[in-house]
Amino acid sequence: NIDTSQFSIDLFNYMRPKDLNYNCAISNKNEVKTLFYQKELSQLSTIEKDQAETVFQGNIKKREVQAFTLDAILNRDKYKNSKIDFLDIDVEGADLKVLEGLSFDKFKPELVCVEIHAKEIKESDIYKFLKDRNYELFWSGVFSHIFKKPQN
Repeated sequence: NIDTSQFSIDLFNYMRPKDLNYNCAISNKNEVKTLFYQKELSQLSTIEKDQAETVFQGNIKKREVQAFTLDAILNRDKYKNSKIDFLDIDVEGADLKVLEGLSFDKFKPELVCVEIHAKEIKESDIYKFLKDRNYELFWSGVFSHIFKKPQN
């Protein structure tokens, strides 16, 4: 579990003590990013300024947060040599950056659930990114979409 809110991480640590829980942002580079949010205790926060300006209503606050790639996070612990069965990404508009920070050849996610807000799913950069890695669209909801890697 990865979240920019320390409170959320504290809850994860309490409710799911066997999980690995990290207080940081995820992106395509290991660097300090600006986090945009409205309230400290809110599920809506993003490192994408355009997404914040489009979705958030009212005053937008910002603070600095450390971001890491998924590779950097996964290579820290017991999962560094593991295959991913199901990868669920929900990062309010920075989903492509998260995908760009993962070594697909190493971690080989079988299923990837990702948010796509484009009107034409197959025209989105995320769809094209996953298609280039031989993933097929398996299921679609309103914003969440699951891609599957065909078995060889």
